[in-house]
Amino acid sequence: MLLDMTVANFKSVKSPQTISFEAIKDNRFPESKVVKVNEKLKLIKTAAIVGPNGAGKSTFVRALEVLKGIVLATEETENPLLILSGTSFAYSEEKGVPATIIIRVLIDRGDATQEATIAQYTLVADREKIFEESLFYILGRSKKLMFERKLDEACLLLDDVKLTYKYRWGKMYRGEKKRLVNKVDEKHSYLSAATSKGSETTTPLYNWINESLHLLPMGVSNISEKYLITQLTEHPDWVQQLINFLWSVDITDIRDIRIKDDRVIFIHTNVTQHYASFFTAESLSLRRLCLMGVAFFESFIKSRTLIIDDFGMLLHPDVLSHVVEIFEASNTGYGSQMLAVDCNPSLLKPGLMRRDGIYFAEKNSESATVYFSLANFKYSKSKDRTQNQYMSGAFGALPILSEFCFVDANKDKEV
Repeated sequence: MLLDMTVANFKSVKSPQTISFEAIKDNRFPESKVVKVNEKLKLIKTAAIVGPNGAGKSTFVRALEVLKGIVLATEETENPLLILSGTSFAYSEEKGVPATIIIRVLIDRGDATQEATIAQYTLVADREKIFEESLFYILGRSKKLMFERKLDEACLLLDDVKLTYKYRWGKMYRGEKKRLVNKVDEKHSYLSAATSKGSETTTPLYNWINESLHLLPMGVSNISEKYLITQLTEHPDWVQQLINFLWSVDITDIRDIRIKDDRVIFIHTNVTQHYASFFTAESLSLRRLCLMGVAFFESFIKSRTLIIDDFGMLLHPDVLSHVVEIFEASNTGYGSQMLAVDCNPSLLKPGLMRRDGIYFAEKNSESATVYFSLANFKYSKSKDRTQNQYMSGAFGALPILSEFCFVDANKDKEV
């Protein structure tokens, strides 16, 4: 499970900004919406980033995409860091400063005899080289170094000199060390290389990034249909589950979903007639709902961290909030999470989400994105008017609107 992520000098973010799933201690917030790891650590099931268009809400999604892309890149990928092109903070006074991404992940919940294990992974890089990479394990109050590599800055002062790194390994590290150093260049992650050699220390975090971190596609590409085909083929019983899910949001004319020739086909039926339609011919809202439904089903049987950008895209506000309620109600036992990113204030519906799971995004005077938690504001459980307060400007993170008038230059010339 994801505890938090910190991003700096990445896209619209300048100074370090953090989004956290860690629940705060407040008896006004419902315990049913958290996963209890131990007496000191509880993690929120559903978090959200809310704010106006262009405020930088999606920056965290892009950061996770970049991190996953770099870590999972194989040796054959010539330069996985190219995914960072154009991502450093555009208005920085000091150009060429690398982006920083830090995640903390629960990789072992522990038991009565053993503390929970949290992995803290840091990646500092630009599109040409990794400046710093490290992995620490947090066991209770103790923070243990697993590995760390930092670019030797002396190399940067000399031309045509091979970049070298200074390495450190902790006593608890298990896996190949020095023999691996010369095999990892400045464009590839040590986490990936160590895992490929069977490191017991790096494999749990690598597997979480590879298997548990799921960034849901938008629904407009071939990737979306392929994902749907894979899941419905592996779980044939999910076809009826998906039809029921669609019925729950008032899409009641779909009687069957079939897969033929690597395409998804929907069978629509009313009282007297029926017709077939390909996935790509359906509305974008229906495609989105299908992807959400199947991603939810997977998270109900396995531990998953779902990241959904433009969460309510083309969805009715009531459908948006109902989908969140479905995830919350069915997400039991496996410790799955969801981060919903959207500008729709329906996510602020009273009782829908915990206040410490809601973050606002807005631009400051430097045009840099800042995030702040709804839990920072005063709150009365008996008089929850959060949605109305937000729309009236009590929390900020609203668009500043002004008049616009189109000027037809050709019309002036004709006169």
